[in-house]
Amino acid sequence: MNTFGDRVANARGRVKLRQTELAERVGVTPGAINKIESGETKGAKPSTLAALARALGVSMEWLATGKEGYVLEPHGDYAVRQMNRLLAAWEGLPLTLRVPLLALIESMAGVEDPAVGSD
Repeated sequence: MNTFGDRVANARGRVKLRQTELAERVGVTPGAINKIESGETKGAKPSTLAALARALGVSMEWLATGKEGYVLEPHGDYAVRQMNRLLAAWEGLPLTLRVPLLALIESMAGVEDPAVGSD
């Protein structure tokens, strides 16, 4: 992923968006996305770069330069969609599964139960 276009195409593939969907979210034409991914367009103005990063859930720095690793932004569109999926699935679980699942997730994330140790 050496070029800006390669990084856009890769990130778009990871979040499973078509060029037309990405274009709509960013506020550009599908042709503009195609030109970016094909390398015909070498970069983007800051507002477009920010919109691309937000829609793809990656850092602007990585998208623009390739520096840093592939970074999912905690508030990007992709992250919001994932969180919504997680909440919808959570709501479908019975309480008997929620409690141990929450403990497992907290353990994996290194988060301590706030109720533990508080008197």
